[in-house]
Amino acid sequence: MSDVVIPPVPYEEKRSLEEGFLKTKEELPAFEEHEITEKTETITETKKFHQLPEEVIHKIIRTTCLIALILWFVLIIILSLITASNPFDALVGLSPVFLTIIVTYILVDKYHIESGILLVFPFVFTGILFMLGLAGLLGGIDYRVLSTVNIVFGLLFEIVIVMHYSTLRQRRRIKEKKVEKTEKKEKLVIKLDDEEGVKTFVSSIEDKSKAINAVIGRVYSVRHGGSEPLRKKIKVDAAHYNEFGEIKEQPPAMRKTIAVQLLKKIREKLELLDRHENEVFTKDELLGLLNLERDRIGRDKIINVLVTNDKDPVKAYYESALNFCNDAINQLEGEQEKNK
Repeated sequence: MSDVVIPPVPYEEKRSLEEGFLKTKEELPAFEEHEITEKTETITETKKFHQLPEEVIHKIIRTTCLIALILWFVLIIILSLITASNPFDALVGLSPVFLTIIVTYILVDKYHIESGILLVFPFVFTGILFMLGLAGLLGGIDYRVLSTVNIVFGLLFEIVIVMHYSTLRQRRRIKEKKVEKTEKKEKLVIKLDDEEGVKTFVSSIEDKSKAINAVIGRVYSVRHGGSEPLRKKIKVDAAHYNEFGEIKEQPPAMRKTIAVQLLKKIREKLELLDRHENEVFTKDELLGLLNLERDRIGRDKIINVLVTNDKDPVKAYYESALNFCNDAINQLEGEQEKNK
C-alpha cells in the first residue's frame, strides 16, 4: 500500500497548537473516554487468622515475670516474719525460685522456648539447694521445708508461663468483611465515518497527550535546566493532531489507515516515557537538569521523574493515553483485516 500524503499544516495553526501544550492544568479539557464502564460491588465475608505481634507477647511475658519476682520478694518478707529468722537466710533459701524465674524469662523471651522442659528447672535448682543443705553449708536454714516451697512456687510459675505464652501465641479466628470491586469494560468503539465521530476521536487522544505535554513542559522547563530539544524528544508532536484533524478530509476508506499510522507515532512517543532518562537524553542534558527529585545520572524512568516532580496525575494521563492508542490500533486494524 502506498504512503498516504497529508497536506502540511499552516505555520500559524501549528504554532498555536504547540503553545497549547503548556496550558496550566486548570485549562486542560476533561478527558473523553470511548469506554463504557460498569462498576459493581460485592461484599464477601472472609475469615482470617490473626495472632498478637511478638513484641506484644514479650511485653506481657516480661510483666508476668516481674509480678512473679515481686511475689517472691513478698514471700521472703513473710517467711522472715513468721519464723523470726534473718531475711538473708530466707533469700538464700528461696534462691531456687529466683533462678527459675530468671532462666525461664531468658529462655521464653529470647529463645521462644515454651515446652515442658521448663518444668525441670524448679527441681534442678531446688536439688542444688537440698544438696548444699545436706553438706551442712547452709547453716541453720531449714532447707527441707524451703525445698518444698521452692518446688511448689517454681512449678506454679512455670505452668502459668507455659500456658500464658501458648495462649498468647494462638491464632485467633476473626471475621472480616472484604469489599470486592469489579469493573466490566465494553469494547472500545471508534467511528470515523462522520465528522462528529472523527471530532470525538481526535479530541480524546489530543486531550490526553496535551495533559502529558503540559507536565513535561513544567518538569523539564528552562528553570529546571531543561531545553526545547530535550522536551521535543519526549513530547507528542503537535503536528499529529493537525493530521488527525485532516482525517475528515480523506475518503472514508482511507481514514482508518491514516488513523492507525498516526496512533502508532503517538504510541512510540508515549513508550519513550517508560524508558530511563539516560537512554533518551544525552549526558550533557542530564547534567544540566537542576532542582528535580531524580537520579543524577539518569537511572530513573522518565515517567517516574514526571510523577515525582509534578502535582498532576501524569501516571493516569500516561496509562490512559497508552491504553487508548493500543485499543484503538487493535480495533482499527481488526476492522481493516475483516474488510480485506
